[in-house]
Amino acid sequence: MKRRTLLAALLLLAAGALTGWRLLTPTAPHGNPLTQYALEDKDVFTVPARVLERVAAGSYLYVRLEAGGREHWLATLRATAPDATLVRATVFARADRFHSARLRRDFDGLWFGVLRPTPAVQE
Repeated sequence: MKRRTLLAALLLLAAGALTGWRLLTPTAPHGNPLTQYALEDKDVFTVPARVLERVAAGSYLYVRLEAGGREHWLATLRATAPDATLVRATVFARADRFHSARLRRDFDGLWFGVLRPTPAVQE
């Protein structure tokens, strides 16, 4: 299962490089964010989250999440993103500043990863 999740994340990030993800750092190449901001294997993490907002950008989806009492933006493939409110986000790369050319928008902090639905917990 971890191998498939990692493969999906790598495909997401490689495809992003081909479709217009742009980094704000002037010296960074217009390439794959995983190259610039990949987390070490030991630092890849999964967190439970609640989806607050979805912004489609071609075949990508930017998702505003609430996780651990804080808000975060995550970029993922739109085709594989669940239509759930409660999710698990597995983060493979993280940029402190990121510019989406397609959205013409800057993000102060952006995660790159995959989402999986999480069933609601009965209290």
